[in-house]
Amino acid sequence: MNAGQKPNGEPFAKFAESIEVKFRDIWTDNADFISIMYTGTPALKTDFTRTGKRTKPGEMQDGKHSLIRYYINNFTDGYNHDCLDLATKKLIPSTSAFLSRSPITPMKKAFILIAVMLVTTNWVLKTLLAPQLIEEGYTVPIERQGGDTNIFSD
Repeated sequence: MNAGQKPNGEPFAKFAESIEVKFRDIWTDNADFISIMYTGTPALKTDFTRTGKRTKPGEMQDGKHSLIRYYINNFTDGYNHDCLDLATKKLIPSTSAFLSRSPITPMKKAFILIAVMLVTTNWVLKTLLAPQLIEEGYTVPIERQGGDTNIFSD
């Protein structure tokens, strides 16, 4: 066949449906494993690979995985790539680089921030808002153990 000629026939060989389904499942599972190793999430568009059709649940799942990838890439992935670079000898460590590294990772900073926000919110609700609402006679019609409906009384 010359470079200018159109190819004849089908682009892919046809297999029995059972073989095709097994092959697609194995292919998709392999893609998920490789993607988890590289990005931390399963592969995208696996619904299309498995069934040949794009579905709404598959699109929602891809959106979730994309958000997780965004977080991993921007906040936690540097350490993993450093480890891979060390293992493949693309990174030659110096002792000063390891000594200057902060022990508080971005993930730890995020958890600390959330904890501080929760504690502050709890304090504001109990010390500033609760006494004022109790004085005004506000109660919540939710029954706790013992039949008390006032959420601000201990």
